[in-house]
Amino acid sequence: MADITRKDVERLVKRRSPIKEVNITALNLDKFNFEGAIFTKCKFTGSTFNGSDFAFSHFEECLIDDCEMYGSHMQESSFIECDLSKSDLRDCVLIEVNFRQSILHSVDFSGSFIKDSVLLNVKGDLCDFSFTSLSAANFSGAKMHVCDFSACRSVDLKAAEVLTLIHHSCRERF
Repeated sequence: MADITRKDVERLVKRRSPIKEVNITALNLDKFNFEGAIFTKCKFTGSTFNGSDFAFSHFEECLIDDCEMYGSHMQESSFIECDLSKSDLRDCVLIEVNFRQSILHSVDFSGSFIKDSVLLNVKGDLCDFSFTSLSAANFSGAKMHVCDFSACRSVDLKAAEVLTLIHHSCRERF
């Protein structure tokens, strides 16, 4: 169980107080406004964030695994060295999102809109990018194995290592 309540998280986020090393496990944070929030080494395992706004938020070394984030909006958000394994990011809008050095095992991005986002040195297996729109995303140094890029649309992707894989599955224009 979480060490903190939704109301406590709301209060801290509104005050722009950095939240460090807090257990936020299995908390319902649906339709939550994370705008400008700063989380470091927090554990969100099994929490729900459906329909939440993550604009300008920053997560560093956080465990965000097995979470539902369906239909969320992320603009200029950072997930640095985070583990988002088995999380559901279906139908999300991700604009200028930084996933640098994060772990993305079995993450479902299907139906999402991903634009100008950075996925530098991410590690991911069995990710689902089907029906996703990828525009100017940077996959440099990414290790994406057995991922589904079927029926996705990609434009101006960066990273030769992943482009071969994506090339065979996406409708793209380079």
